Amino acid sequence: MKRLLLIRLIPALLLVIASSANASADFGCDDFLSKLADKPPFVEFKGCKQALDRMGQPFSASYEVSGANASKAEQYLEQHFGISPITRACCVWDSTQNGFRDPATGINYLISIGSEETEVRQRESWAKINRFTIQVDAYAEDP
Repeated sequence: MKRLLLIRLIPALLLVIASSANASADFGCDDFLSKLADKPPFVEFKGCKQALDRMGQPFSASYEVSGANASKAEQYLEQHFGISPITRACCVWDSTQNGFRDPATGINYLISIGSEETEVRQRESWAKINRFTIQVDAYAEDP
């Protein structure tokens, strides 16, 4: 009886393994914000590489946005990914890393935005900051 049950389960198990292998075979570096939620034109994709030295070896995409457009970028990230508002800590403006799971693929993303080191202390003065960087790390498995 157990043997008959095992014989019936093996094809189902093989099918599950094959489908998960195909999903991860298609996974790699990309302009994740464009794929996930209509990246606005003021957010510039700078590139993507796999971070082999980090836990989970995520694919890490980086973006830049001018200080003048940082507020709009923050709104875009809040609306589409639930990112926390940008706050000032010491000498930079940044958000905490926020997790987002793509419901279509199940891929996990960690998304953050931050400025370069700056003396700017008021949100209203963000235009004086040259650039903010957005980082999107994609994980095939939970980070």
